[in-house]
Amino acid sequence: MIKNNKKGFTLIELLVVIAIIGILSGTVIVSMSGAQDSAKNARIEAGMDQLRSVAEVYRLLHGTYGDTTTNFANAAGGDGLLIKNDIAAAGGSFTVKFSTNGDAYCMSSSLNGGNFICMDSTGKAGKTASACTTHTCPALIP
Repeated sequence: MIKNNKKGFTLIELLVVIAIIGILSGTVIVSMSGAQDSAKNARIEAGMDQLRSVAEVYRLLHGTYGDTTTNFANAAGGDGLLIKNDIAAAGGSFTVKFSTNGDAYCMSSSLNGGNFICMDSTGKAGKTASACTTHTCPALIP
């Protein structure tokens, strides 16, 4: 009588394990895609909050938030320009609107997945359905 002492897995068993691993990894990848957008949006929102501080410092130094050419967000070599570049790197598109005399502003940026983040000189801040068109934020999304 010959004994068969071969130990190992059959081809079917290996294929079943590979299929299960594939299904699990696919599920993880799909669930992580939303987390990446959330992280980018948090980076955009943090940049916008930093720009609010830059705006107030600029107003203290210059007496105004600026106009369409000279303003807190475009200060040559300043923090505003660096923060705007960081917002763009995270996928946002930054815009700012000023009142005619430069005493008020509204800045907004698109978020990944739709909507916008908006902040203005009155302290209003939050998510909106559209970008700033005047020096005040449009209606906030509850």
